[in-house]
Amino acid sequence: MKAKTQSSLLSFFSPPSSEGASKKSSTRESLGDTRKKIEFSPKLKSKTAKKAQDDVEMEDADKTAQAGAKRKAYEEFLGTSSEEDEPKQQKPKRRTAKIVIKDDDDSDEEPVAPASRRKSKTITRTVASSEDEWEQDSVKDGDEESEFSGAEDELSDDDDVNDLVDEESEEETPPPKKRRKSTPAPNSKKVTAKPFSSPPAAKKKWNGTPTSSKKAPLADGPDLPNSVAGAGNHIHDSLPWLHEKRRDINGNASDSPEYDPRTVKVPPEFLKKETPAMVQWWEVKAQNMDTVLFFKVGKFYELFHMDADIGFKELNLIYMKGDKAHSGFPEIAYSKMSGQLVAKGYRVARVEQTETPDMLKVRNSTLAKKAKVVRREVCSLLSIGTNTVSFLDAPISSQDQVSKHLLSLKEVFDPSQKTVRFGVCMVDCSTGAFQLSEFDDTEQRDRLKTLFAQFHIVEIVTERFNISDDTKMVLKHAAPAAIRSSLRVGKEFWDASKTIDEIERAGYFKEHGWPEDILSFLEMDKVPKAESQLVISALGGCIWHLRRSIIDQELLTLCNFKRYKPSDEEAREARANNAALSAAKAELNQQYVVLDSQTIQNLEVLCNSFNGSRSGSLIDIMDKTVTSFGRRMFQEWVLKPLCKIGDIQERLDAVEELGNSGDLMMEIREFLRKLPDLERLLSRIHALGSAHRSKEHPDSRAIMYESQIYNVRKIKDFLAVLNGFDAAMDLTLELGPRLSQSTSPILQSLLKRYDVDEGVQPDTKRGHFPDLTEKLEFFKRSFDQASAKKSGVIIPQAGVDPEFDTACAEIAQVEFELADYLSEQRTALRCRQISYWGKKKEDRYQLEVPESALSKQPKEYELKSRKKGYKRFHTPTIRALLKRLASAEDQKEEALKDQTRRIFHKFDEDYKYWMKAVQCLAVLDCLVSLGLLSSQSEGYTKPEVVAASSANGGTPFIDIEEGIHPCVAATYSSGDFIPNDARLGIEGKGQMVLLSGPNMGGKSTLLRQTCVLTLMAQIGSFVPASKCRFSPVDRIFTRIGASDRILAGQSTLYVELAETATILNHATSHSLVILDELGRGTSTFDGTAIAYSVVEHLLSDIQCRTMFATHYHSLVEEYTDNDKVSLGHMGCIVDPENDRKVTFLYKLEDGMCPKSYGINVAMLAKLPQEVIECATAKSAQFERSLQANSHAELESLRIMQKVQEALAEGEAGIDKLKQLWAQARAIHA
Repeated sequence: MKAKTQSSLLSFFSPPSSEGASKKSSTRESLGDTRKKIEFSPKLKSKTAKKAQDDVEMEDADKTAQAGAKRKAYEEFLGTSSEEDEPKQQKPKRRTAKIVIKDDDDSDEEPVAPASRRKSKTITRTVASSEDEWEQDSVKDGDEESEFSGAEDELSDDDDVNDLVDEESEEETPPPKKRRKSTPAPNSKKVTAKPFSSPPAAKKKWNGTPTSSKKAPLADGPDLPNSVAGAGNHIHDSLPWLHEKRRDINGNASDSPEYDPRTVKVPPEFLKKETPAMVQWWEVKAQNMDTVLFFKVGKFYELFHMDADIGFKELNLIYMKGDKAHSGFPEIAYSKMSGQLVAKGYRVARVEQTETPDMLKVRNSTLAKKAKVVRREVCSLLSIGTNTVSFLDAPISSQDQVSKHLLSLKEVFDPSQKTVRFGVCMVDCSTGAFQLSEFDDTEQRDRLKTLFAQFHIVEIVTERFNISDDTKMVLKHAAPAAIRSSLRVGKEFWDASKTIDEIERAGYFKEHGWPEDILSFLEMDKVPKAESQLVISALGGCIWHLRRSIIDQELLTLCNFKRYKPSDEEAREARANNAALSAAKAELNQQYVVLDSQTIQNLEVLCNSFNGSRSGSLIDIMDKTVTSFGRRMFQEWVLKPLCKIGDIQERLDAVEELGNSGDLMMEIREFLRKLPDLERLLSRIHALGSAHRSKEHPDSRAIMYESQIYNVRKIKDFLAVLNGFDAAMDLTLELGPRLSQSTSPILQSLLKRYDVDEGVQPDTKRGHFPDLTEKLEFFKRSFDQASAKKSGVIIPQAGVDPEFDTACAEIAQVEFELADYLSEQRTALRCRQISYWGKKKEDRYQLEVPESALSKQPKEYELKSRKKGYKRFHTPTIRALLKRLASAEDQKEEALKDQTRRIFHKFDEDYKYWMKAVQCLAVLDCLVSLGLLSSQSEGYTKPEVVAASSANGGTPFIDIEEGIHPCVAATYSSGDFIPNDARLGIEGKGQMVLLSGPNMGGKSTLLRQTCVLTLMAQIGSFVPASKCRFSPVDRIFTRIGASDRILAGQSTLYVELAETATILNHATSHSLVILDELGRGTSTFDGTAIAYSVVEHLLSDIQCRTMFATHYHSLVEEYTDNDKVSLGHMGCIVDPENDRKVTFLYKLEDGMCPKSYGINVAMLAKLPQEVIECATAKSAQFERSLQANSHAELESLRIMQKVQEALAEGEAGIDKLKQLWAQARAIHA
């Protein structure tokens, strides 16, 4: 026998010599030929050849030896060794591979590995036996050979993989042998790689990459083909057209305005030297330079060139040997690898084989010029903003605290008029929820900043050149970690009219009709309104981006659109219509409180200011939800507190009633805790049930080798949804009657079921929860859930699918006729031994007749085969029946193949009812969360929300006694936090409090505390205070802290005044404003002047509730006699013997504080003693100087007044003028 030699996988990417090509045709001439196994490691390893009798001995080996062999096979695949302390290298040994020959009967074209192979969990790195895919000149034009040539003599790529897996399963008993350690890359650090999938059970985990003291040769050394090149030493690192001479696919240089950084122009002369498969890779890569390609080869995803560098850096993959960067991993590890890259901000494209070698041969039979490589297509393009969590990914996690949004932004900016207008389209791809908006904005982009504060934007899509510098700066600072895409104007970021045309052409809304929230932006004939051009264009840019990611159909056909309305839009419109005064005096009619980006940040609503995490924030303290969809809704509640008194009171009543029923809350939480993320799973089922996806999507053509695992995942997700809604119906059945007896209107109707089949509209009287019992019963009886969960295939029960039932009935009828025909033949030949024989599709149902009964053979009998003493026949009747049977079986198989999608589509037809149920469950989860917080937190009381017009003579007010900041108090032990009152606009207290006091005395905490308690009350929660009574606020403004924005070119004072301008331009009499140390960014005199003017405007023009903390004592002195202003300070005790020692009381007291005690803070901060002494002396000197200057100014004013009086007397006052002149000279001497 002639042994076949085979180079490593990397050698296939270099054109072989003509000598090597000629040798190839003579290989594998008999079944005794052997194949060398190519392993997934930097070094090629093989075992010693075994004799045939060794296989018999292996079968009798004990289990320990078998486990050792399996572990060894797993280590060889990963290129690792558990013998890390191996003192020396051993020579590689060779073993003979077994070649499994399948009978024609047993040939299996299904690319799913058999279960027995999967159980062994032995992953084998293999290559195609035919090298033509990676060869360039090995096949002449006009030959019948192709990428997988020699199909008659050689095994295909798929069979090669399966045979080697069989080989591992059969040869698993030899004791493990030591292997030579791999050689590390030159000048590279040791990489601790992780396994691609879990190793077989009860086996030691691979914990790293083996190391070796041997150094790899240099990149230009003679041994390069047999070594591993390190990062930066590969071919692609030295290609000028990828670096300094790079051009896009249209030939534009990087400095051209038309340059497209997503593409690259690959020189034709370079491609001529590449293999067919690498040409195919470059064709895809040239269009996706911003994307990492997972390129399917057999059962593995391969990364080449610059993508391999990313795999090495981010995924701890190991370079294959050779000077072309190359690494890879098995198909089953896709979810893990793609998830890691997407989380780190990369885009990942999955390039699948959509053709098998057999399909390639069929295609080539009709082509003049033969194809050398199987077809491959991009089947998905993932990014952090477009991750829909498909069936290939790991199960949906409930750990995500917030939804991740993709933002498409269109801007029109007029520099001359200083006007800016935005069109916005946001989408949460995990749920398919779109939000559309178009609005005007200020020069500071206040509304845009607020949008970024309200939503977690992870990806931004804009036009390439139509974004202003100021907006770019906002995007950069508001979402610094978001990935960005700049689309070409018109061609990719469509205008409004083209967007409408593309929606019509794609038929996104053909099934359910156009969503109302999109129609609100259009005229009757679907022409975009003049004031809606930007938002429709933003939707167009979003659709193009989703279409590039191949998820546009599955998301847009959900028709889940809402209109996003900036929270301050109502107030802005009122001011624009010159109705500011009336709007300010009237009661609130807007639905939600306006929280801008500064307020959300300063009050630490969503994340703390220390490290930006959720821990310690307001939502972290308040959120006690147990479901993922409830958590998302609770964040929406926190960001949108209620404004209308009736709505606030209804929610507070529901929370109070739940809080008084602790057992009921625990029961509800136990029910809800078991539910999966139904909202996201509904979106996934919609995508899987799409007929478009099953026929048009590239995934429908992809050759997946682990399809059974993916099918099982689909079924498990579907069953999780069914069981989740089944549990929800049990919840309505068991607890619904108890809630219906409550006094709260919300609780009465929340779990009250209404009949969906009668077209009843949900309301408080009929109920809000859809009755889904019958729909769930249909899916329960439609298929065997246990069998489907195990096999990944849904076999419908009778009466569920007419097409499947018809096919089954036809099969049963044909089988009955065949049985009846057999009885006729037994009677005609008078032989009861006649039976049917055969299993092959074309040769089955042969009449096996004993020769003794064939004394007179019927004429219609056609001999097919025979065995000793028997002959087998077909007849025209049998052939006709077989034809009918084959047709029925094909119909059944086709119906079965599409059965899962049909079941999903049937379920998705009632999407609106499923989502309505999810929303009810989310509301219940949020109410229980608030009830739990309110009833089980010490010192919480129910706030009293009243109208200012009826309770306080029309003056908005706040009356809080013994209030506590919940977030700060959580960091103290019980009772250590000092409570404080906050009284504005009531009982002789002014609407403004001027707050002074020592540094670190608690002023900022009190300011934030007042806002947070107001916010909690309007969310519908109890608050930590002994009393809380107030009239609702329409907006909370905060100006706290001093910071600059160096990158934005904004100084500390500019930031302060820009935020203050927002307050003065948008506040109404119902607003709550807190200002902390305004004017600190400039000189004392300028700062005092600015602070004074702001206070005057807030008092006289806006007349809103304000808390103003300052260290400008002269400012405080100005308002000592003003009834509209209350003076307060944070108390402290000064040591009478040492005025540097100050004890803070953290308690609000009436009146002003004469000093700020900054020297005391310097002592606490451990400044050097000499610095403190110098500061103390200078402070005293400045104080004396100011006092002296103040005395001189008063005297000057007195003399000036007397001078005026003397001038009025005429000549009689000349002597007085002389005396006054002398006094003036004495003062200024």
